[in-house]
Amino acid sequence: MSQLPSFRVQLSTLAKLAIPVAAVAVAIAIPAEASSGGPPAARSAQPGSRPQQPALIAPLIGIPPRTAAQAATASSTCVRYATRAGWANNGYFAGDLVTAAAICGYESHGDPKLYTCDNGQGDIVGHGEFNGTVNCPAGTVSYDRGLWQLNTAVPNAVNDSCAFNAVCNAKTAYLASQRGTSFAPWSSYDNNKYKTLIDPAQTAVTHLTAGTVTSAMLGECLVASKKAAGAKVVIRNCEKGAANQQWSVSSGKLRSGSLCAAISSTSAASPGVVLRRCAAQKVQMWAPFGLYQLRNKRDGKCLTDPGGSLTGGTQVKATACINARKSSGKIQTWWLP
Repeated sequence: MSQLPSFRVQLSTLAKLAIPVAAVAVAIAIPAEASSGGPPAARSAQPGSRPQQPALIAPLIGIPPRTAAQAATASSTCVRYATRAGWANNGYFAGDLVTAAAICGYESHGDPKLYTCDNGQGDIVGHGEFNGTVNCPAGTVSYDRGLWQLNTAVPNAVNDSCAFNAVCNAKTAYLASQRGTSFAPWSSYDNNKYKTLIDPAQTAVTHLTAGTVTSAMLGECLVASKKAAGAKVVIRNCEKGAANQQWSVSSGKLRSGSLCAAISSTSAASPGVVLRRCAAQKVQMWAPFGLYQLRNKRDGKCLTDPGGSLTGGTQVKATACINARKSSGKIQTWWLP
């Protein structure tokens, strides 16, 4: 049985489900669900010489790594939190997860506590480590925070307790990217600076063994409904970074802690997928098949989001494998961490 990580098809020409949008001066507000508190007074300030600032999550390029070792460390940190949030590993040197991590690494050198102070002329005038307070010099109109350098002046800006928390920062950034379909809110993307971190980000992604299992149905992740044997494996919105959304991949199994995803029946036409205590059983074994499909070793059927419902809590099933290159193939397309 081959290891599931070999399931990754490393094709530079692989068509992405959604291609990041080019830099445009449009307001991209963080969805209300992502906001966790009211902004301070400084957040309403908008630099007069940079009218596009409210449109950008990170209006100024942050502080990138200075050495190859720093880039590797930053990429490892950024990849860990990016996959938790739900960015899909859906391409080689082009996928959302790699791009998101490269942006994070360039903006913050992987430092969850970094802040940079912005003035009205669009310059960084100070930076520091958040220790409960932000100390910016006079003339500062906004500041950027944490891994993805979330700015305080954007609409619905999250508060500091979220921005300087790595999981919450990643979740907010994921939502701001329209679930991986646009990286235009980051100036390092708009200026192509992030590309210098593509190589170390890809290396970090290639070595991942845990994270989200994302569906080609935009923004949907595989989730354990409960941490208990017999619990259903379901579809839910990515972004939470919760433990039940995290999977490790090894020895042909999808593991959620000590539990593994398995078909619930060997006789049903379309058995549901549930959690079982991990054991040497074919009902728990999944092999790469077709294009980003997972086929169960016991019944030969593929992991499926039935109907592509996009309804949270819908149990995934094992159904007859289909041609994943067709539009209907999205319901059987899964990107592993």
